[in-house]
Amino acid sequence: MNHQESMRNAAERVRLKREKEAREEKEFYERITSGWQWILFKSVVVFCTLMLVVSTIEVFVDGPTKKLSEKSWKINRDWEYTWHKVLDVEGYMFTPTLGDWYAREENSLNMIYSPIFRTGKKLSYKMKDDRFGITKHEEIRQESIFTWFPLFQILLLIPLATYLFRRQSAWFNFARIASLVFVFPGTLMVIFFTMM
Repeated sequence: MNHQESMRNAAERVRLKREKEAREEKEFYERITSGWQWILFKSVVVFCTLMLVVSTIEVFVDGPTKKLSEKSWKINRDWEYTWHKVLDVEGYMFTPTLGDWYAREENSLNMIYSPIFRTGKKLSYKMKDDRFGITKHEEIRQESIFTWFPLFQILLLIPLATYLFRRQSAWFNFARIASLVFVFPGTLMVIFFTMM
């Protein structure tokens, strides 16, 4: 009798402990999905979703084009990039292959800017091709949102996906914290360096 009673007491303690943990998890979930923390998170969701749209437009739509003089660019000798020339054009880095660069026609460089932030996006120039004659060639700016597509857009989707698929789970809490600590500050840094 004593053994059965101790087993019932142990089972009751386990049940009470589980109920307490479930109650605490529910209270924690309700606390992080209400009040100033939730307003802050929703602001991050809106900002990152807006930046997702803006950065996608920046990648797919070209802005104004400007003709470049031969004095507006220089070869950057601080960088080593095998089989490529590293160019500094108005402070932006482009890396055409050696073959493409040496086949270019003089005075044919153009800078294509992004439509919203108006930063350098592509370097275009004419090149001589033995088979096709004169062709137009474009180089996308290195180390920018233009070369980070679609990884940057996937990163920006994390807060929106977390908001849309919110559930009382460890995954939700992890994704919410990652959105606040990594995605939002990372987005601000990318915007800052894109505009530079």
